Amino acid sequence: MTTNTGKQAAAAAKTLLAERIALVETLGAALDNHRRAEQAVTTARAAAATAAQHARDAYDTAKTGGWTAAELTKAGLRAPAAARTRTTKTTATPHNTTASDTPTNATDDATSAA
Repeated sequence: MTTNTGKQAAAAAKTLLAERIALVETLGAALDNHRRAEQAVTTARAAAATAAQHARDAYDTAKTGGWTAAELTKAGLRAPAAARTRTTKTTATPHNTTASDTPTNATDDATSAA
């Protein structure tokens, strides 16, 4: 059995730590890339929404200028769909219950009668 000196043990520990630190550095870089990609998607979505609104406005202006929707469609020009609005679902609030509203258990009735 060989015994490492203090310096050898420290060098081995540094090597092991360096390997683990490299893993964390790789993870950090991947997370940074992910954050940048998410930001790019957010920016692109905002740009697409703005461009779609401009296209809808131009479509409306063309209709105001005398073009019909049928003529524009025949020419291959359709306005982008309107932006979707998010709606939140509301949950029904429970009604006040009374003793007559709650179901009774037949076994409870049988034991209380005894």
